[in-house]
Amino acid sequence: MSPSPDVALVDVNEAILEQLLVLAVEDASPDEVTPPLGTGPGWDAERTAWFYAYHRAAVGLDGPAQEKSWAVLCDGKVAGSIRLKRTASPDNAGEASAETGIWLGRHHRGRGVGTAALRLVLEEARGAGMERVVASTMAGNLGARGILASVGAVLMFEGDGTVRAGVDL
Repeated sequence: MSPSPDVALVDVNEAILEQLLVLAVEDASPDEVTPPLGTGPGWDAERTAWFYAYHRAAVGLDGPAQEKSWAVLCDGKVAGSIRLKRTASPDNAGEASAETGIWLGRHHRGRGVGTAALRLVLEEARGAGMERVVASTMAGNLGARGILASVGAVLMFEGDGTVRAGVDL
């Protein structure tokens, strides 16, 4: 078995943002990285503009977007991105909660990078006073389901093929 990768989260500055975009274009599906934009397959000017605008706005949980994104580093190289966004908890009014999401380049998947990154972002959430972190994925995304289950998230399967997950901090 190979050794565990060295995983860290770093703030997204302009240099890191450029590295993230290169990784996204070369090693991930556009729909894994951005929401469906109706622009068709592949990376075009609209999708690229969204990518830049999103990361430039996601500067902190207390900022205007109430969202923070980090680059995930694996052994010192950009491997993907993870985020936290303040949310209103649907299950418990008044509970401090956040939503998370992650994407990794294909070459970084299946090596423990996602689990390590999620553990780090859960530490960030605890430090920000969050009591619960939620996420969603598709039932067929076994990698994401495995990452979520590995940190103790409770998985709830919806009839439309969506899986909602929640982890209490």
